[in-house]
Amino acid sequence: MNPALLALLLAVTPMADSVAVGDSVARALGADPATRVDYLWVTRSTLQSRESIDRMVERAALMHVRGMLVQVVGRGDAWYRSERLPRAEGLAGTPADFDPLARVVEAAHPRGLEVHAWINCALVWSGDHPPRDPRHVARSHPEWFGWTSDGQAVLHMGPRRWKRLGIEGAYLSPAHPGVRAWVAGTAAEIARRYAVDGIHLDYIRTSGADLGFDNATRAAFALESGIDRSRLPRLTAVERTRLDTAFAAFQGRQVTAIVRAVRDSLEALRPGLVLSAAVRPDPREASRYFGQPWEGWLSERLLDRVFPMCYSPSTQVVLDQLQRIATPALKGRVIPGIAVYNAGPTRAASNLQGARALGFAQLALYSYDSLFASQRYWERLNELLQSATATQP
Repeated sequence: MNPALLALLLAVTPMADSVAVGDSVARALGADPATRVDYLWVTRSTLQSRESIDRMVERAALMHVRGMLVQVVGRGDAWYRSERLPRAEGLAGTPADFDPLARVVEAAHPRGLEVHAWINCALVWSGDHPPRDPRHVARSHPEWFGWTSDGQAVLHMGPRRWKRLGIEGAYLSPAHPGVRAWVAGTAAEIARRYAVDGIHLDYIRTSGADLGFDNATRAAFALESGIDRSRLPRLTAVERTRLDTAFAAFQGRQVTAIVRAVRDSLEALRPGLVLSAAVRPDPREASRYFGQPWEGWLSERLLDRVFPMCYSPSTQVVLDQLQRIATPALKGRVIPGIAVYNAGPTRAASNLQGARALGFAQLALYSYDSLFASQRYWERLNELLQSATATQP
């Protein structure tokens, strides 16, 4: 490990990871740029009432963050007033006129806080029952979903099979033109109707499992390569390796087409609106295994910034990830995301300090909900950050 990083980590004195949050201590955060957190991911569970939204905005203002990445499309459903998507099942029982995104914007902007609308793109269902609303994409367009090599549609598998495949739920196939229009149209609807400061894409990738045997993907790849992937079992090892490499690049181009469609739709409506994405932290792995060539998206200006999800509970892993992307070409448009849901304050402080030592000017925490769910977590994290800053030469 870099000696400077090691010194910083040693300066973060280990303390017990007892973890809820005193809003009075939150005021201290941001007073010192060295301890500042710039963005918070806010999951949809916080959007279930006006009261929880207002409490979140108040805390974010006390923390002096720049803004929030607020999850308004969770699993193919809307946590806002949409004509395209069904109302989220999690809002059942709330008044019909309750609009979570409108309330976030209304509360946040007078406090000087940015609001970025967080959209889950490819992952659209993970429940143990089918979506209830017939307008949900899983019911209206089952042909848009990936298939396995044995002809099973990911949509119809259920949680047990998804877990065995190592995926979170049912993913849309990026090769289907309808998927591009669906994601871009959703982003455009939000940008048109709400004074958001940006659109934030999540799950803008493939699942990591090979679900590329649906009709749309097979046909598009065969047209491009001349090979139907159903022939895979009959290929030699060398031929299969070559084909797998070609298919990975193909999938990356399909996901890139979605990002481009979103960018084009936003530029037509609100030129200059910030477009960002949550991405896998290793750019090579992201491109090769998840169809997410995010370095290219930055260089082509399809995205304004990315938030690499450095969520490992291991500080060493997080620092290794950060060092790989701490290059002058990337650093100014890369905002590392540090997890608090799976690490105590000591480890989270180490990760944040390591990112600062590598020169990242802005940082994000995943997530607000985890940060404020555990007793005294925020006080301990703030104390550790202040202590480490005080001991630096």
